[in-house]
Amino acid sequence: MAKTKLELELSKLIDKNSASDVEIMRRYLSLVDTYKKLDKSIEKNGVMISVKNGKQNFLKSNPAVSEKVKVNAALIKLGEFFEKKRLEKSAEKGINLNELY
Repeated sequence: MAKTKLELELSKLIDKNSASDVEIMRRYLSLVDTYKKLDKSIEKNGVMISVKNGKQNFLKSNPAVSEKVKVNAALIKLGEFFEKKRLEKSAEKGINLNELY
């Protein structure tokens, strides 16, 4: 399977010999995939879904919305790991990323 641009970018940041770094990258990519699938579900079904319970029909919020929020929080947390790696790589090259922003 071809590597995505994101996977290529992240793989440049991590120590490929470190099992924990590789696992964190895999988890991050898996969460990104899940996030995209939840997004598609929300686009298809909307933020509200119709639920039929016997003779009753009612609207409720799409569970994908709350799951997407949880996945986003996990992505942000794991993103901190990669931000630290970016800073380490830039320090090795003598670049101060804080000056770029």
